Amino acid sequence: MAKAEEEIQRSYEEFIHIPNMMFKLIGYDLFDSPKPLWLKLLMRAYFLVGLASHYYIISYMMLRIIQWETLAGDPVTIMRYAEIFFLTINSEIKIFTFLYYRNRIRELSDKLRFIFPRNKSERRDYNVNLYYWPRLIRYGFYYFVMVTLLVIFGPCLQSACMYLYQRFTVGNAAKFPYLRAYPMQLSYDANSPLNYVLTQILEFTCSHFFMTFNIGTDVWMMCLTCQICIHFAHLGQQLANYSPSRERSTEDCEFLVSVVRRHNHVLSLHKELNDIFGMLLAYNLFTTASTLCCVAFYTILRGLTLYGVSFLSFFISCASQFYMVCYYGQLLIDLSEALPQAAYTQNWYDGSPMYRKQLLLIMSTTGKPAVLTAKGVIIISLDTFKNMMNITYRFFAIIRRVLDV
Repeated sequence: MAKAEEEIQRSYEEFIHIPNMMFKLIGYDLFDSPKPLWLKLLMRAYFLVGLASHYYIISYMMLRIIQWETLAGDPVTIMRYAEIFFLTINSEIKIFTFLYYRNRIRELSDKLRFIFPRNKSERRDYNVNLYYWPRLIRYGFYYFVMVTLLVIFGPCLQSACMYLYQRFTVGNAAKFPYLRAYPMQLSYDANSPLNYVLTQILEFTCSHFFMTFNIGTDVWMMCLTCQICIHFAHLGQQLANYSPSRERSTEDCEFLVSVVRRHNHVLSLHKELNDIFGMLLAYNLFTTASTLCCVAFYTILRGLTLYGVSFLSFFISCASQFYMVCYYGQLLIDLSEALPQAAYTQNWYDGSPMYRKQLLLIMSTTGKPAVLTAKGVIIISLDTFKNMMNITYRFFAIIRRVLDV
């Protein structure tokens, strides 16, 4: 059984299956894969419904924020709006980034597919299974989906529970509370059964649309970063395992030339990745910090209610999402800066003087790690995640002290 599992080598399509399927579920197919006409029309219709409901909900949220008198004096509502606002800003940036750069993302994916190992032996040599989505990342993704559904449908579930409780306690005097995930008043009264069902459908399609872009864009970035990491790791493995010889100096030098060419090609793909997602990372850093602070404050104000617990879970999922981005940023740093060490660990002293000179030059030029950067301002790594959580905790501690006073 173990041997059979060991022989299964992941393909490129398996690596991109999760992000590709996420966007297909909202009706957007990045690669425009062949499908029946009815399915293509259905996907397009759902995408347009999600887009329309998203901007319908967002427009009324912005309207209620502009009408400040409806929020003033209610810190719970203010924080609720602030949390939705920063989450929406984050999602809007990702929507526009993904749609604007969709062709470049597709082209980068095609380039990475072209250099991906083609057969089982090559994939085993590249050790691709080691870089397939880690279990922790997959569980984090499933947790995010579960929590998002809890936040969306939690108010509806709480309304049903409260109504049933009232039915047992006060009988016919029970009233359905019509709680919702979004606090703003829409263009109609949602406090009737039919309108409430319509509102739930609107809020679900809206949330499904922008939350897919929120996490799906990050998942695409992580997927493409992982592919670049695979090639950096393989280059390091080849350098470490190579055995030069003075008798074949020309062949050894040609090997180094091939390594440099592949390294430059991988660096060009890394530069393309940074050009596409650099500005997104900069905004993501700011909006994620703001969202975490607002959700933490809102959770304190709500306490241990179903609402409070759902938003505490949402806080954990937002932090986990940013951790996943930082994890792949750190992996890229570690594997790219390991190349000089890999070159040093081989039996370089058996090579010719020309080989050793060229190897030394390679070690000096590959010492600078490839990084994910927020437009060159902040390097995305696990230290970035640690600093983010420190800022959130300090905000959390200050708010606790203010509330206690």
